[in-house]
Amino acid sequence: MWRRARTGPLRLAAAAGGRRAGRRALPPLPTIPSSSVASSSSRIFRGSVWAPYRTLSSEGGASGRGGECWNCGATGVFLSCGSCGSVQPVDPAVDYFQIFGLEREYNIKEHSLEGKYKDWQKKLHPDLVHTKSEKERGFAAEQSALVIDAYRTLSKPLSRALYLLKLEGVQVDEEKTINDPELLMEMMEIREAVNDATDSETLEKIQSQIKRKLETWSETFQEAFDKRDFNSAVEATQRMRYYERAVEETVKKL
Repeated sequence: MWRRARTGPLRLAAAAGGRRAGRRALPPLPTIPSSSVASSSSRIFRGSVWAPYRTLSSEGGASGRGGECWNCGATGVFLSCGSCGSVQPVDPAVDYFQIFGLEREYNIKEHSLEGKYKDWQKKLHPDLVHTKSEKERGFAAEQSALVIDAYRTLSKPLSRALYLLKLEGVQVDEEKTINDPELLMEMMEIREAVNDATDSETLEKIQSQIKRKLETWSETFQEAFDKRDFNSAVEATQRMRYYERAVEETVKKL
């Protein structure tokens, strides 16, 4: 039977000058607000998260089964038509992974994602569409917003995990807190260590420790998701949320 990895609390007091128990308890870190999956550009995406999987070609069109160009009727088009060059409207049947020609899986290569993101943005650059009709400029603006949201969602472990769960029909309550005294104590220790740190070297050490914990739970999510153990996958995302927020706290102070 699959069992999630157990990890003990971080010991950060030494890194921040040895200040430990006996200090006034700090409140736990708040939960992260809704991820970019529910961002403003999701209005453009509408219900596409429930669409069946489809593969995009390197040219940006859906291989053999793309949409039909509104201008010339060519098939297999996605962002722009290879035949007439017309910018296409957002296809609600395409999910974020398909936009970048990626398999729908958690472990993706960041450099591959970034490269394809830049390619799409070049094709949508205002300088390239300013001579187009108002209709096409509108399509380009919507496509650009969608590509940006897709990149932001897939480039971070937590938002990517939440999006994968959403594609599977699993809704996660992102406002739900975890009733785990050990985790909450660890978050208080982290918060106190960050507040007490007086130099960047100490903060970087704390951040490195937190990132290792985030990576551990990221691996736990992947293992659970691959086994279709969605309960454990959801639990992993809840813990990832705390560690991701803790990393953000160190970044603010660096």
